[in-house]
Formats: sequence, structure tokens, C-alpha cells
Amino acid sequence: MNALEAIKARKSTRRYKPNAVEAEKIEQLISAANNAPKAGTFHISVVENQAVLKSLNDAALTSMKNSGNDFLMSRAALDGYQPLYGAPVLFLLSAPEGAPYNQANVSCAAANMTVAATALGLGSCYVIAPLLGLQAKPELVGKIGIPQGFVPVCGVLTGYSDGNAFETAKSTGNNVNYCK
Repeated sequence: MNALEAIKARKSTRRYKPNAVEAEKIEQLISAANNAPKAGTFHISVVENQAVLKSLNDAALTSMKNSGNDFLMSRAALDGYQPLYGAPVLFLLSAPEGAPYNQANVSCAAANMTVAATALGLGSCYVIAPLLGLQAKPELVGKIGIPQGFVPVCGVLTGYSDGNAFETAKSTGNNVNYCK
């Protein structure tokens, strides 16, 4: 699969098989992230510890239910909803606190990871729900190993797809204008 095919085939996976992801595929995803365009530094924490993932998932779900944000509360109210979708791996991307371009840097890295995951036969999903879980249970920051002075910015879930827990709105493709 070439890059353009992987980009077109990529979709957010919202249900995963419990199968572990092979170490070499994890390393390839890390390499994809580290080869993204960036204007600063970031850190990748690879979370495979199932107890930590469950604790983070549960804390995120509770935070979503109590957020006061209509979108988050409606998602959390879906029957059986799990913010980490049962993924066996979470890549948590963090960056130096207060540094410019953190969101852009980690988002470029995350985008590379999602496309690479598709090319490797894995499902993936760009997520921010883990950030809610970390705010609710700050002790998880230490368990995950986020470096001192870094703040979590986003996450990428990955694993072998087991379909989707629910459907999302499809893009209309009508989001471009040309100025010639």
C-alpha cells in the first residue's frame, strides 16, 4: 500500500480486538511519528498496561459524563461507550509545557501514526479523551511516565480493528475553494 492509498483507506477505529500489537509494528508507528514535520519537541508514551488503560478509560468516561459539554455527555451516554474503545495500545503524545506549536507538532506526528497504522493492517483513532482521564486521575501521569515539564496533548489508539462501536458523520468532500 502506498502513502496515498493508506491516506484514503484510513478511518477511525472505535472497537478493537484484544490481540496484542507486535513490537516491530509499535516501533514502526513511533518512527512514523518521529518523521513528522515539527517545529519543536514532543514525547511519546506507549501505554500497553491493561490496568492503566482501564483506569484511564474509566476516569475519562466519568469526566465526560460530568463535563457539562453536550457533545462529550452525549457520547458518554451511548450504550456501552468506552472512550478508549478497548484498544490494546495508547500512544500518548506530550510536549513541553508552554512551548509554541505543541498542538501542531503532536498532531502532525499523530496523523503520520494513523496513516502508518493503516498501512500496517492496524486500526487507529486520534483521541483527546485520555486527557480528561489524566486530569481526573493525575497519579496516572507518573505511572505512564510522562516526562517532568511535559503536558499531554493528544493520543493515538491502535490495535486490530473489530469494526466500529458506532457510526460517525461522513465528510461531504465539499470543503475546498480555489483562489486563482
